[in-house]
Amino acid sequence: MTRPANRSVHLGQFRLTRLQVVNWGTFCGYKDFRIDDRGVLFTGPSGSGKSSLMDAHSLVLLPTYDQRFNASADLTARGSKRNTRTVADYVRGAWSETNDENERSQVRYLRGGEPTWSAIGATYDDGRGAVTTAVVIKWFTGVDNDGAAMSTLHQLSDGDFDLQDLNAWAERKFDTRWWKQTHTAAQFPPTQDQYMKELVKRIGLSKSRTALALLGKAKAMKNVGDLNLFIRDNMLDRPDTFADAQRMLAAYTPLNDAYETAKRANAQAQVLRDLPESWRIYRESRDTIDRATTLRGATLERYVRGRLLVAIGKELDDIDDEVERIDGVIGGQKADSDAAQSTYFNLELEISNKNQNLRNLEDRQSAFESQAVAAKRLYRQYSGYVTRLGEQCPEDDGDAFESLRGRLPVLESAAAARSAELTPTTNTAIGAEYAAAKAHGESEAELIRLRSAKSLIPGSAIDRRVWISSETGVPITEIPYAAELIDIADGQERWRPAAEKVLRSYGMRMLVPERHKDVVRQFIDRNDMRGVLEYSVVTAVSAHEPRPMPNTLAAKLAIDRDHPHGRWLADQITRRFSHVCVESARDLDEYKLAVTVNGTVKLSGNHYRKDDRPELTSKSTYILGANTVAKRKALEADVEELAGKKEITAEAAKGLREQLEEAKEHRDAAEQAATFVSWKELDFWTPTRAASELGERIKEIRSGNVDLQRLEAKRDRAKETHDKLYGVWHRTQQRMTDVTQRQTVLVDMQSAEEQKPHSVEEEDRDYLDAVYASLDLTATVDAINNLRRQLDSALEKRVGAARADRQVAHEKVRSAIMRFLDHWRDSAPDDSGDVDRGGQDFADLHADIVKRRLPEAMQRFEKMISEDMVPSIAMLQRSIENAATEIERRVAMVNAGLRRVEFNAGTHLQISYTTSQSADIKAFRASVDTLMRKAAALKNDPEKYVEQFKRVKALMMRFTATDPAAERWRKNVLDVRNGYVFYGREVDGETTRHTYRNTASNSGGEQEKLVAFCLAAALSYNLADDETDARPRFGTLMLDEAFSKSDENFSAQALSAFDEFGFQLLIAAPIRMSGIVEPYIGQAILVEKRTDPDGARSHGRSATFGELADQRFAENDGAARASA
Repeated sequence: MTRPANRSVHLGQFRLTRLQVVNWGTFCGYKDFRIDDRGVLFTGPSGSGKSSLMDAHSLVLLPTYDQRFNASADLTARGSKRNTRTVADYVRGAWSETNDENERSQVRYLRGGEPTWSAIGATYDDGRGAVTTAVVIKWFTGVDNDGAAMSTLHQLSDGDFDLQDLNAWAERKFDTRWWKQTHTAAQFPPTQDQYMKELVKRIGLSKSRTALALLGKAKAMKNVGDLNLFIRDNMLDRPDTFADAQRMLAAYTPLNDAYETAKRANAQAQVLRDLPESWRIYRESRDTIDRATTLRGATLERYVRGRLLVAIGKELDDIDDEVERIDGVIGGQKADSDAAQSTYFNLELEISNKNQNLRNLEDRQSAFESQAVAAKRLYRQYSGYVTRLGEQCPEDDGDAFESLRGRLPVLESAAAARSAELTPTTNTAIGAEYAAAKAHGESEAELIRLRSAKSLIPGSAIDRRVWISSETGVPITEIPYAAELIDIADGQERWRPAAEKVLRSYGMRMLVPERHKDVVRQFIDRNDMRGVLEYSVVTAVSAHEPRPMPNTLAAKLAIDRDHPHGRWLADQITRRFSHVCVESARDLDEYKLAVTVNGTVKLSGNHYRKDDRPELTSKSTYILGANTVAKRKALEADVEELAGKKEITAEAAKGLREQLEEAKEHRDAAEQAATFVSWKELDFWTPTRAASELGERIKEIRSGNVDLQRLEAKRDRAKETHDKLYGVWHRTQQRMTDVTQRQTVLVDMQSAEEQKPHSVEEEDRDYLDAVYASLDLTATVDAINNLRRQLDSALEKRVGAARADRQVAHEKVRSAIMRFLDHWRDSAPDDSGDVDRGGQDFADLHADIVKRRLPEAMQRFEKMISEDMVPSIAMLQRSIENAATEIERRVAMVNAGLRRVEFNAGTHLQISYTTSQSADIKAFRASVDTLMRKAAALKNDPEKYVEQFKRVKALMMRFTATDPAAERWRKNVLDVRNGYVFYGREVDGETTRHTYRNTASNSGGEQEKLVAFCLAAALSYNLADDETDARPRFGTLMLDEAFSKSDENFSAQALSAFDEFGFQLLIAAPIRMSGIVEPYIGQAILVEKRTDPDGARSHGRSATFGELADQRFAENDGAARASA
């Protein structure tokens, strides 16, 4: 066949220009049909193969689900019974179907029972040089007729491609690899999906996802049903809003990851917040302990000696200054004192010479006064002793004194006997008081420790292990006590008391890994453990793990097998504690090794043992397991009981102590009172009266001698002056003596101390200077020993405080590390849980999180929510708005095309719609408005960003939820088509003549015409754009047996609609329709089929419309004669 002349219309629109078939249905061999760009009519008798050529083109152009083979046989558009013609039938060449002797269907094939192949080639040309040939090849390599055994090859070639070239491929037994290697310029998409994607891009179909479905539907052109649903589902593409929503969700996934990353970094920073400071304290406290401990020895002594030498030097300087000052004043003070003394002596001598008798009386008076003072002093002592005895003290009565003195031995004896009687009782009470206070204090301390501890091991043992761990560097978790890994098995709690007694010693055994045994063993051997310490070295265990026998003590225990030492310990427990558990002592005789529920143990050799020491029987002293609740409750009860016992014993001891002290006081008072043997030495009343009498006589004498009074007054003034001046000189003289002696001592001390070491390193001196400054003391020579004690005490306190700080810091660091490991073990720089090993790593990790990770995570999170997420949500909203606008714009464009062709005389068909906005889309837009409004107020505020994220997350959950309500919401928001209700309007100018909502409501011809107009409009909507003046970029439209129910007028109107919209029509129709379709096509191909005994075969040839008219007239004439 010759190729039609080059076209000059519809340039830029792809149209079919060539259809090639090889072995397709009843078309055997190679057939080549050149197609006029104005369209083609495949005509011929019924069953000749017209639809086979349409199906051949469908195989190349349409995906499998849109191919609709033998569409002319369809009864209705949707829901009708499908035809049974398949690709396999076409490849095999099915030509007849009969029933066999069993009334079963029997299909006859032209190419059955052997390998065969078929190929379809369709060439599309846009009139501007872009030519593509699409080829689909199907073949059977065996004798199967089932489509599952059929192979497929898709090929796309630029320009024309001749299917006859495939003969070489078939001759090589379908060597596809060879074919592809020899045709490298062609494309061979591996699947139909990829083939279709590439084909639609080549021939102008890529802008619409529904265009292919419409082309398949148009091929049958049957009833389209509800017009609104048809337009919505077939004319309107699924909007881009769904893809935009996926892009929005794609932006949310990394945002959510960024949020979780920032949230995780923030949580990690919070967990490790106090760790760096605690780690610093932990390290510095170790330095403080080491430094203060080191300085307390020789270094402190040298430092204090240095301070002493400084104090000596300063004091010697002060003495030199003072000696110089004294030398300047002491001479004048001596002269003044001597002159005053001479004046006083002269006046005293003059008075003495004038009144010797008065002088004698005064001397006697002075003697009596002295005697009275001495006696009164002794009497006060005596009265004190007597008062303590509870006796009445004699006053100015010698007989009473003698009477009391006679009774003193009896009083002393009675008091001594009472003291001797009370002493042992009091000592016992004091011991009980001390023991009760000690027991209460220890229990209270253990309770306080247990409230924050995770182990039942006593505090002293815990402290000992901490000490060993800190000094050896072995992690505490690697040296547990056996009891920490042992507990009572479920359901065996009644055997706990017996287990506590039997396992007490073994439970307190520390388990040391073999790799640490040397360092631990050496440390324990070199140091005082301050108590008993047993430890076992944990060695490797064999794969065979013995199980404890039932009803043995070992079987009633649970071992922590998750611990590295668990398997070794389980083996030891099984071997060591195979005691058979019995209910009572009567049952012990039956076994060599057994234990009762009350804790009586039978050992080998008929040896029995029961340990009921309080530290084993009280729940407050249990050590097995890690449940501190029961032990804490028992301890609380013990502490309360011991507090009462402490109070009772203290009260009893206090009463006895007071009684003993009273008895001792009585005894001592009687002894002291007995030392006073004479009343005369106590009688101060008699000399007092004598002195008083002499004073009266002296007063009388003086009152009668005026000269004597004047001299005595002058003498008294002179004496006062002398005493004052002498005192000044004497004090100065004494000070000179003292300072010179002090100077000598200091010089000797300085000389001696300078011979001893007194210098320290500058770093040590600075540290001790700081300690010294904190004491608020002044270093003097006399106070140097106190300074030494104070400095030593301060260093000791620093060591104690540092140890306490170190312990607290250790616990804080350990707690932070363990909390981190509980949540983020995979991110931990060290997962051993050992503070010394991992503390610095975690401090560095915290610094990295705070300085880099968290800021970077927050910056990324804030940037993504501001620059990616919220804009993508806003873009989705704009996409929804644009999709609605695009629908209305394209409907207007389609309506413009529909106005170019009359629907009925003087009328045109228009696509109309009503719109409504659902509550869901309103809610979505309100959410977007809130997000946009809040986005403007974020201002680098992390809390606001988090709140914004929560709003975003809530919205994203609506888009990702899978429940039916969420899916309805999502569809309402994204599918803007749901907001439109479409219908057809037949208009005359601006007047609506008729409204169409369902094509099935019309007559057959009207229905076909309305379907044609709707399909034309839908295809124009999907295939046209502004650049093509509403004409499709792909123009080939297949119509198989269309307009079978229409008269010529309806058919012509329908065809004119397709023609006006710019389609190239491929029509399969009987010859009688040739006159109707002639104005709308450029070529006719007459298909005929000849049936021979070996099968039916079809052929096609060009035919003129005149030739077809003659046949049509002949058929009509024959039909008329037959009816006559």
